[in-house]
Amino acid sequence: MELLVLFGVGVSTGLSGAMIPGPLFLYTVSEAFKDGQAAGIRITLGHLLVESLFVAVVVLGLRDLLAAAHVRAAVAWVGGLGLVAMGVLLLRKVRHLTLSRQAHVEFAWGSVVGGVFYSLISPGFLLWWATIGAPVFLQGALAGAAGIGAVAAGHAAADLGWHWFIAWSVERGRPYCKDATYRLIITLIGLALIALGIGLPLTLSSRT
Repeated sequence: MELLVLFGVGVSTGLSGAMIPGPLFLYTVSEAFKDGQAAGIRITLGHLLVESLFVAVVVLGLRDLLAAAHVRAAVAWVGGLGLVAMGVLLLRKVRHLTLSRQAHVEFAWGSVVGGVFYSLISPGFLLWWATIGAPVFLQGALAGAAGIGAVAAGHAAADLGWHWFIAWSVERGRPYCKDATYRLIITLIGLALIALGIGLPLTLSSRT
């Protein structure tokens, strides 16, 4: 029963992080226009690879590292520049986009690497792990390896379910989407990425 409870905690807290709007969500929408449901699964795989490292950090007792000012500053500045660059790339390509020939932000190793990249530079990612994720996984650790596994399984199910749902929704709606609508959506995604990229360092500066 305890493991089922921990699994449920993993699902509920996982959704609290997955459903935060941010770069990973925008990237999932963009990729789903090209690859449909499969994009959501691959992006989630990359996201979970990153999160497995964070689980290790928490279990090894390095929780304070996630909240360290210099770590957050590095993520904010590097991530901000990356988001602006990706947004600009989308805007440069948007007028040539059609639903029969997509142009989008390419990663040399595919959307799995995209899932890793956009997870790391998401504004709320480190904060979520320092404030919500760490206590939840520490609670699971009290039940041993099985407890950590139960929380991790619930968390992974939440991430996979959410991003698959996003990609599935885009895929289902694609036949009814005109090129003009598609270009508008990608334009908004590009602008949102640029806004997030500018906002990351500014938000950090206002807190220091």
